[in-house]
Amino acid sequence: MWLMGALSILCAVSNAASEWHCPELSARPSAECSCDLPHTLRCAGDHTALQIIGHHLREQRARNKNSAVSLLDCALRGVTSLTSASVAELSGVGLHGLVISSGDIKRVQQGAFSSMSATLLALGLPNNQLPSVPTEALTCLTYLDRLDLSNNKIHILDSNSFKGIQNLTYLDMSDNQLTNILPGAFEPLSKLSVLRLRGNLLKVSSLNALKEAHILKELDVSSNALEGPVGPFTVPALSFLETLHLSDNTFASIRRGALAGLTNLTHLNLHNNQIDVLEDYAFKHLINLTHLDLSHNEIVAVSGASLAQLLNLAHLDLSHNFLRSLSAEPLKALHHLTDLLLHDNDISMIEDGALVQHKDLRRFTIEDNPLNCDCLMAGFARWLREAKNLPHSDKSAAVCATPPHLEGALISRLSKNKLCDDDHVDTKVIDEANYDYHKVIANTIDDDKAEPVDDLYGDKSDGLDDEMYDEELEIPAEEDLPISKSKVRLLDSWYDDEEVHLSWILEPPSTRRYRCTGVTASKSGGLPKHVACHRASPSNIILRGLKIDPIEKYTFCIALEEMDSKDVPMALVLGCGPPQFVRQRADYMTERPSPVTVPEREALRVSEVRSNVTNEGVLTVLVSVMGLPSPKPQYILPRSQRVSTTDTRFLPLHKCYVVLAVLSRGSLVAQKDTPCKETLEISMEGFIRGPYEVCASISKFKVNEMHPICVVPQLLEPVGTLEMKSGFRSLNTALIGIALGLMIIVIGLVWFVRKMLKKPAEFPAHRCFRTDPLPEENLRASYVMLTATSKV
Repeated sequence: MWLMGALSILCAVSNAASEWHCPELSARPSAECSCDLPHTLRCAGDHTALQIIGHHLREQRARNKNSAVSLLDCALRGVTSLTSASVAELSGVGLHGLVISSGDIKRVQQGAFSSMSATLLALGLPNNQLPSVPTEALTCLTYLDRLDLSNNKIHILDSNSFKGIQNLTYLDMSDNQLTNILPGAFEPLSKLSVLRLRGNLLKVSSLNALKEAHILKELDVSSNALEGPVGPFTVPALSFLETLHLSDNTFASIRRGALAGLTNLTHLNLHNNQIDVLEDYAFKHLINLTHLDLSHNEIVAVSGASLAQLLNLAHLDLSHNFLRSLSAEPLKALHHLTDLLLHDNDISMIEDGALVQHKDLRRFTIEDNPLNCDCLMAGFARWLREAKNLPHSDKSAAVCATPPHLEGALISRLSKNKLCDDDHVDTKVIDEANYDYHKVIANTIDDDKAEPVDDLYGDKSDGLDDEMYDEELEIPAEEDLPISKSKVRLLDSWYDDEEVHLSWILEPPSTRRYRCTGVTASKSGGLPKHVACHRASPSNIILRGLKIDPIEKYTFCIALEEMDSKDVPMALVLGCGPPQFVRQRADYMTERPSPVTVPEREALRVSEVRSNVTNEGVLTVLVSVMGLPSPKPQYILPRSQRVSTTDTRFLPLHKCYVVLAVLSRGSLVAQKDTPCKETLEISMEGFIRGPYEVCASISKFKVNEMHPICVVPQLLEPVGTLEMKSGFRSLNTALIGIALGLMIIVIGLVWFVRKMLKKPAEFPAHRCFRTDPLPEENLRASYVMLTATSKV
């Protein structure tokens, strides 16, 4: 978002006069242009593209057409040096922003941009091979406001790097090879407010040079080689700094009084480090901090005093750590907290009252934690119900992991009675033949009335009983629901080593949704045991923690809620199955299958290959294969009804491999084979700048000659093209190189001996050796577009 504000003003002025038109320019292969934003022209071409584009834009300007261009983003093929003559073709166009990248520019001539110095405000030379800042070319740009030199090969910044561009406010040096910043490097940049140094090799000692950027407001030094503790002097005192990114480094802890000189800091990002300790009063100087990201670290506990001074903190991210509990002490001073992210930790207990002061939270994530739902969680369950601003998705993500009978249950739906009562066994012996689920429910309700909750658990303010819970959620309690006239019948029951499966059917059939609220199971003459069914549909009830005796008969009873069109319970369906034995699930294979002949399949072939490369050098290839067997049907039979014989229609295809070959300039640089599937996603690492070709073929036994079917080689798109690193070669390539080297040495020795034996009497008076110029590689441009346009 470089200069979007200025661009919007330009668009408003343009629209007020007349509609802007994209300049029509296409002179393949020299230049090809398009527009994706008003007053922005993006072009690609060869070394003559700038001349063609400049000439065309000057003509358009002379004809007073409504096609004025403010930003030109140009990708050049096969250009290694940027000369003043080529850039001079753009003079008179009135450009405010210019981006030039080829992937190979190593030198920018002195004064290259002098012809545009009066209007140019934003310059980008990203994705090139610049070994240093092109100071001599930039000195004349006294009005330059923004500079992008990201993704080059710059190793060091010194006192002369930014000489002459004192009006710069935005500088992007990300993804270079910076190892050191010398004193005085940023002294000329007295107006610099945004500095991006992400993806370099800087150490903590190099950050001391940043103290010269006095009014810096945003600093990004993530993905560097910063290590050790975050202490008071890790970053020099920058009193205007508001946003600091220290993520993706190897910091190990946060010391007392860390970042002492950043008194106006509001956003601090420390995610993906190795932090395991937050010392007391770690952030005592950062009283204005509003956003703190400590995710993806190794934090086990947060003390009460470590966050005590963050009085203005609104967003706290502690996700993806190793926290084991959440207590009230660390959050006590965070009165303005609105977002608390705790997902993916080891939290099993949330202390009663830990969140009592934070009922207005707008985000609270607790999923992927082993929450133990016992009496200690009653306060948290009540807080969830009272948190009116919390989205339903966050409430529904808080589920029980233990004990087994509450596994998977929503904590917000659990009252204190359910959290504190581990005994679900009725005290009355019920005769098997006269077992009636209606009586069981009535007895349970009578027992609750006979022994009030207050006597068992004390003051109700510490937790909610069932009646208060249902009233708060505006959902009728089970005892308040009318009994439906529908009947439920047990169709099937079976068990294995871990689960008991029940399948029920409604009579008469209904299109309404039903969900299970409870199941009881009793052996012959035994007491009924309540088992959680996790609000499953009646056709697939899974009970865990229930051990089945195969020689005993069991009676199962179920309670179902009948839901209306708004998914609110409207009636209760009750029913019991007859006493019956629970069968053990049959094995998948009961006999040895007889030999079968697999029907002949359609010829296999590769139908499509697509490739892409990420910034991290990972090649991803998508391969589609035709002729494989048809997939299995969409429906899946119940486990108890699956056949034990083999269906030859779905036999796996053996001895079939997709062989992927990656070539660079005709040479094989990587190869990988993968078993055949209809769609394959293959990833390979270790790539840098391309171009290269990708081929896929079908083979048996991993031998390419048997079924050579290859798609048309594909080149990577302009953005992010890479090739294999030079050191990552196959053994054959290395052997060929050694052989060629030995051959050259032998030829040189033979020539030298013959020259000495046949030495001429006289030499010519003057001889000049000039090497033939090497042809420039016509590589497809790789560039990064500036994320904005220029000021007007």
